[in-house]
Parts: sequence; structure tokens; C-alpha cells
Amino acid sequence: VVDRPRSVPSSLGLRWNREGASMLASAGGRGLCARCHISNERKSGRVGLRRTAPSSPARARRLLGPIRANLPSSGNPSSPSSKSKSQQPQSKTMGVIKPKQQQGSVVAEDAELSTTFSRRDLVELRRACLLAHSTKGEVAPFPFAGCVLVSRKGKVKAETFQHASGTTPAEIQALAIAAPKACKGGTLYLNMEPAHALGQEASVEGIAAAGVARVVLGMANPQPHLQGKATAALREAGVQVDCLSALVLNPELEEEGAASAVAVADRALALSREMAGAVVDTLEADALWTLKGCLETNEDLLHCVAKARPLCVLKYAMTIDGKTASVSGHSAWISGTDSRKRVYEQRAECDCVVVGGETVRSDNPKLTTRQQEGHVPTRVVISRTMNLPLDPTCNLWDTGVAPSLVITEKGVRPEAQRALQELGVEVVAFEKLSLAKVVDHLYDRGYMRVLWECGGMLAGPAIAAGVVNKVMCFVAPKVIGGDGAPSPVGDGLGLEKMSEALDVTDVSYEQISQDVLATGYLPTSTSIFHVASEAYGKSANPVAGNGAASEAEEVTFYKAWRKYGMLSNFYCVDLDIGGRTWRSVEHYYQAMKFSGVGFAETTYVMDEIAAQVSAEEAARLGRSVQQTKPHLVRGDWGQAKLEVMREALEVKFARGSPAWRLLRSTCSSESEAGLCKLIEYSPRDAFWGNGFDGRGLNWLGTMLMEIRDQAASDDEA
Repeated sequence: VVDRPRSVPSSLGLRWNREGASMLASAGGRGLCARCHISNERKSGRVGLRRTAPSSPARARRLLGPIRANLPSSGNPSSPSSKSKSQQPQSKTMGVIKPKQQQGSVVAEDAELSTTFSRRDLVELRRACLLAHSTKGEVAPFPFAGCVLVSRKGKVKAETFQHASGTTPAEIQALAIAAPKACKGGTLYLNMEPAHALGQEASVEGIAAAGVARVVLGMANPQPHLQGKATAALREAGVQVDCLSALVLNPELEEEGAASAVAVADRALALSREMAGAVVDTLEADALWTLKGCLETNEDLLHCVAKARPLCVLKYAMTIDGKTASVSGHSAWISGTDSRKRVYEQRAECDCVVVGGETVRSDNPKLTTRQQEGHVPTRVVISRTMNLPLDPTCNLWDTGVAPSLVITEKGVRPEAQRALQELGVEVVAFEKLSLAKVVDHLYDRGYMRVLWECGGMLAGPAIAAGVVNKVMCFVAPKVIGGDGAPSPVGDGLGLEKMSEALDVTDVSYEQISQDVLATGYLPTSTSIFHVASEAYGKSANPVAGNGAASEAEEVTFYKAWRKYGMLSNFYCVDLDIGGRTWRSVEHYYQAMKFSGVGFAETTYVMDEIAAQVSAEEAARLGRSVQQTKPHLVRGDWGQAKLEVMREALEVKFARGSPAWRLLRSTCSSESEAGLCKLIEYSPRDAFWGNGFDGRGLNWLGTMLMEIRDQAASDDEA
């Protein structure tokens, strides 16, 4: 397990110290080592979150509605929940959570499944959430997953996490680490339901083959092509599966149940407000906080599913009198050093950082993470007029530090657009620019989380357009004054009555040195419970089949975590090529850029690329060396890269492999040729993908079709 994650859900009440050497849990104002704290929880079966009890436990139960507590908080976590009452040990610390059908409730009643959660279960789920955060900030956002394996005797045998998109799942790692005896009859705790689709059956098959008796899930997978698939497959294999989110948020909502889904989310939000800053010793409240932590761990994914857009977070710093700069426009610095460090961490956890042209002109920002390694977010500038500085010394045009993207309108200052492109800046021009189109484009690029660090001139229109979901406000103990001093939200919103004011809900507060950080959701999201309800509602009727393209004439693929993601170069599948094992097609492709060049340094570069855990990191390293040291790239790379890619793809999609089965499923009886067209839906790559305007060469999709079609011809012969 790595030493520290970048951040953890606020609902878990846990933070890492600045050195990252240990994790601290706030408990009654005291800091405790989280690893020891969780260990003590495991021994005693007590709640790990110490908060002040709400004014009335009865009120807490009434607000939450369907959740009830009365089952043992200790004992074997693998024991079946179907035991009779006479078989269950009696204790004052008992608590059972059972779904009950009540008026206004969307918690489904299932006579065949009496789901039981003990205190120990909730402790291990929270631990899985913390593990899932281990690589936040080091890799691009993806569905974060953590796993804890507990033996039938209650001993923790493995703690693992998925490193990045397309890498080995956490549960497979846990089964590989633990001895077979430890897995037999044990319990597997996962913060989110694992993937189970065509070509991705390894997790379910491995769990069942290892003899795991029970799997406890913090939340169901919200993606339509995965939601409920692994749960159903595991139960069919005889494994008991208990899912916490299924008790509070029904994932199988019908259209008429949407109102009741909102009602459940409202009750959950009300109870979380009631418990804020308080110690809760009731099991149902503990379960709610645990669920909230699981949902917040993957709030990016939930927003992508629910809204078909990335999670957009507006960040700003202001004085205590609500000013973001002085009357002269000077703003360095409003917040303190520790607050700025938090902003750097937030940037690393996002796919991109968005600003407007005014910010570029007045501040000349870098918008970097200030870290030597790890994920590098794209810097996005939105400018309708293209009134931007063209000086090469402008910080944002230094693409050797981080990639930059300018979004504008077609035909606006074409000479300025060409000048930026010559500096290595990517320029995307819409026929008519709107913030909704910008956010949709960022979603098409595979972005899951977007940090808006713009001024009030862009922040106001962004909120008014409904593209901002969440606000992070740093308040500094300073006073500036002045009628002309800017505020965080400019005239782009400008509501006339207080009754029209937008409510910021599910707000949390944190003191960072002398500053205060307030974080909350705007009405576009309301709370993480509402977003989850919406996401599961859209996943209620997933696409039929197990990932096969039975009717579509086109199959698009891009990100490794999305449907058909195994077709992507970034999905890790071991390849044995040239007497060496490569972790993915992208590893091999990036390394071959430097093959056969007469420099000793190229051998080191190739070894470093091969050693990267994820394809994302291999690509980052390979592209960086290619840009900064072009003399190390082989001279014939322009012609050789097609042959290199073809060689790697033929190994990956060898007959009988999981990747081959998925590729073979893209045959369609509906299309004229009986075969689907494969398109790498990459707006940023017009060579291997289809590009921003859909006119790209799509070489990757073409090669995959050739491999598939050749095999189909051989089968016919």
C-alpha cells in the first residue's frame, strides 16, 4: 500500500499529514493514526467515526426512513446473514440493517435477501475507500477501487487498490497476495462493485474459484453496462453479496419511482446535515456516513453517468468581505500557503483546469500542480474573442510543462489561432461557442473532473448555464473593500431577489491554517445522494447482453474504463514481444519510438517506459521524452509506427484471448457486411482516432477491423 493518498472523502473524517507518512483521523478534536485507529475498530467492533450524537436518535432514524439497526456488531464477517435468531449471538451492540418497503421509500424489499451489515463491515468498507484514494493525483481520474480481504477467522490478509485505469483490479491483486487458505470462506470488501463484462470476467471467476464466501460492496457500479452484472454473477456462483447503496438508493428505479428516489436522497441529506460535526453511535447513521464516503470516492464517475458531463468544480479564494482582488486587480495572494498547496493537490486530481481570457491577460497563470511527477492536467482557456497574448513567454503556452487547449469560435482571429498552434497549443473552434458545448467537448475527451479557476466574468455565466456542480470557496481573514473590487461571481448571474438565490447544499467546512474552506453542491447536483440516485436511475435499464454489439453498426471506444475499453491501447494486457513482456500495447508503442537509436540513453528510457505500472504513465513518459529530446527518437518513426502498432495489436488480440472475444463480438447481423465499424472516439487524436471534427484517419479502429475481418474470413474458409 502506498504511503498516502492525495485526499479522502470529507465524510470519512480522515486526512493525511503534510509529510504523507501517516494518516490522521479526527476524533473528538484529537489526531490518531488511522491505521491503528482502524485496527482498534476491527478488534472492538466500534464505529470508527467519532462525532457528537444528534439531538435525537429517533429523529435520525425517522429522517433516514427505511434503515433500521439491530444485528451483531462483531463476529465472523463471513457468516451468512440467513442464520436464524437462535444461532446469532446476542449483544447490546447489535444492529441489523434490513430493507423495508415504506411509504415514500425506494429501498426495495427482497424476501430472498436479508442483507446484514455489522460495525466491522462498515469499518472495512471505509478502509477500502481510503485504499481507493491511494493514487489520486498521481494518475488521471478513473473509477477508483480499493479492496480488503478478511479471512473466515476475521484476520485482514490483503489490502489493495487499482493503480490506474486499465490496470489490474484491486480484488484480483488481493486474491493473488493472500494464501488460498485465507481466501477460502473469507470476506472481500470493495468500495464499488467490480467490472463484469465480455472479456472482463476475471474478477468474478477469481472470487468464485478462490472460495470467497461473501463480498461486501459499498456501492453498485453506476455504469449502465456494468451495474449489477458482477453482483448477479457472484450470486449465481454461490457467493453471498451485500451492497450498502442498494439499501439506501434503489438502483432499479422505474420512471414513476423518480420522485421517491429524490425523497430518499432528501432524507439521507437531511440526516447527514443533522450529524455534521457530531458523534453518532447508531448503526444506521454509521452506515450512512460509510455510504457517503463510498459515493464521494467516485463522485466523478457518478456525475459522468448521471449528467453525461464531467464533474465541474468552481474554485475561488476571497477575502472575508467577499473580494477576489483589490480595486487595481492585484490578487497575489489572498489565501495562505497551505490553501494554495491544497489547490495544487486539487489540480492534480482533475483532468483539466479552466480559465477565461481575462485571467490569462491579467495574471499570466501557470495552472500547474507544482509537482515533479504524477498526473499533469490540461490547461484550458475559453476565449470567444481570441484576445489572448501571443508572446511565447506566456506561461500557458509552455507546453513542455503541461498541455494547453484554447477553445474559441471559428473564424475569430485566425492568425492568432495559427500562432498558438505553432507554439504547440491545441486550438478547438466551434461554429458558435457556448459553455454547454465546452463541457460536452471535455466529456467527449474522456474528462471526468474539471476544475474552474476562472474569474467572476466567466464564473457567473458558468453557474447561470448550469455547468458548475460544486463550489470550493477559500475565505481568508483579510479585508480589502472598494466598490470596484471584483467578487467571485460577476454580473453573469446577477439575481435580483434573495428568493432567487441559489442554495449551496451539503456544505462542509475546514480550517486550513488561517483560512476556511467551504465546499458544497449547487442545485445542478444538490448532494452526492441526489447524484447517485440519478445515476442509478439511468442505469436501471442497461444495454442488453454482456457487452456485445448485436445491433449497432458502429462501435466507439476510447477510455479504458468505459464500455469496449479493452479495445483501447491503454487497457493493460501482458504482451510477450521480442523476448520481453510489456504491460500494454501503449507500453510497447511508446518504447519502440527509441528502439535502434545509437544512444545509451535510449536503453534507459525504454526500460523506464516498460517499468511504468499503467499505460497512462508510460504514454506520459514517452511523449515527454519525445518532446524534450527529439534526437532520441528513431528517424523512421513516422513510417515505422504503423507496423509497430499492428505487431502489438496482433499479439493482444490473439485468438481465444479475452480481448479477442470482445473484438469478435463487434460482428453485427444488422449491418450490410455483418461487421461493425470500429472508431477510436478520440477528439484529440486525428491520426489514430477520429479527431475533433470526426474527420480523423482512425488508424487504430481500422487496424482492429482488419484483424477481426481477417479472422472472420479464415473462419468462413
